[in-house]
Amino acid sequence: MKLDYKILLVFLILQGCDNITGGVNQFSAANDTLVIRTQKQKGEGLLLLGAGALNFKDATEAFPYPVVIPKKLKEVKRAQFVVDFKAENLHYVDIIEGIKGTEKVFIVDQNNNNDLTDDSVRVYKKIKWGSWNESIKCEFLISNGHEIIRDSSWIRIGTYKERTWYGRYDQLTAKFSIDEDQFKVGVIDPLAVTTFTYGFTPEIALLSINEVMKDTLLKVDLLKKNEFLKLNNQYYRFEDISTYGDYITLIKERDFDKKIGTQLGMIAPDFECISVNGKIINSAQLNDKITIVANSCGCGGDKLSTKAFFDIKEAYGHKIHIVRLDSHIEEGLDGIHVDMQNEFNKDMYNKYRQVYCSRTAYVIGKNKRIIDKFPITDWKSSLTKKSGNL
Repeated sequence: MKLDYKILLVFLILQGCDNITGGVNQFSAANDTLVIRTQKQKGEGLLLLGAGALNFKDATEAFPYPVVIPKKLKEVKRAQFVVDFKAENLHYVDIIEGIKGTEKVFIVDQNNNNDLTDDSVRVYKKIKWGSWNESIKCEFLISNGHEIIRDSSWIRIGTYKERTWYGRYDQLTAKFSIDEDQFKVGVIDPLAVTTFTYGFTPEIALLSINEVMKDTLLKVDLLKKNEFLKLNNQYYRFEDISTYGDYITLIKERDFDKKIGTQLGMIAPDFECISVNGKIINSAQLNDKITIVANSCGCGGDKLSTKAFFDIKEAYGHKIHIVRLDSHIEEGLDGIHVDMQNEFNKDMYNKYRQVYCSRTAYVIGKNKRIIDKFPITDWKSSLTKKSGNL
């Protein structure tokens, strides 16, 4: 029988391996495309996940289907956790809350049988951000891209500032080899913490090389889609991740040094913007010094990110140029302030902010390349390392 190599290639890609002589997740430096199989892991590891507000309604209101509620629970309210926002037919994780005795409690339908009488009753606890020891394993129905399957993962639920918060509590990891070198990466989707799918805003990070694990991750280590991992002195673009998260795709890039973007080592994008005081600011005017593009944001009453801008300005004075990006900035402030609500600044927004609320600072060297990026409130530790170059 004649072998159809096109069918063979598709088969190998589906198996997460584009190296005909290797096994799963084993590649050669000659491979331009790496399709890597992942595994779901409990927790966030070195990566960071957030949470979303959980809104309960009276249990007597209309829901897609009924559930069995424990009879001894009083003042019962119900909420649902959408498993996949993009699915044609939505599936959920069901949660109820109520009063048991004198305590406010909640129950998660962990086995997804629409019956909450056989699940654990939990007393609400205040969230300890960055800890999340109280994880809850639950089952749900979800599409793996081919069919609806029963899967499981972990969620977290707790209270903060008189609201109930929830989110998934898992990460993807993948071990793979390129020739003799072993790598491990981790992937999360920090803006999709209230669904069990990927592809909204996934971030990837290199966790280990040849079993040598990193003990922390910095802002520069977290890469978005279309940014580049450096493996074996080669750059690979984070091309894609499957909706279900079971495969990630990396594609070799041979001209990284010519790339324009905000990733460490890239050529910084040129910009032109107008300050709140009406002055046109052009990046070409700022090449005589290191330039910091500093995002701040007042969401949630935050004042620290704005204060950090003024602290940097005071600490480094005339050694640097620093441009602050934010929304609804008042006039008359000392320094260069650029309001992202001004239509003239849309291009600047797309290049250096990208989301309504950002607190990322980008350091641009005299060579016009990104030499660092960090959360603006971490400026002391980050800029101290670069102070010899400022």
